[in-house]
Amino acid sequence: MDKFQAMNTFVAVVEAGSFVGAMDTVALSKPVVSRHVAELEEYLGVRLLQRTTRRLSLTEEGQNYYLRCKELLASVKEAESEITAYSAGVCKEFRVNGSIA
Repeated sequence: MDKFQAMNTFVAVVEAGSFVGAMDTVALSKPVVSRHVAELEEYLGVRLLQRTTRRLSLTEEGQNYYLRCKELLASVKEAESEITAYSAGVCKEFRVNGSIA
């Protein structure tokens, strides 16, 4: 299991309010979205989402985990932006001029 991908999928499900709604955000099929969340729940040993035929809601553990995942994913995105901005500003060509003595 790719924990980072599973966390990203879990956050997408929570924010979309459904597994189907998360499909577009993470560009995965519904079975894969469901599997990611199920694997995450199995790995953690807790139920993150309460599922009914009509509704999806967070458990208490799910709410806490969702908030931590949001923080972590935001930090990763910020780090990527910093690196991208830094590398865009770095000169790609290096030239040395000098005389031979």
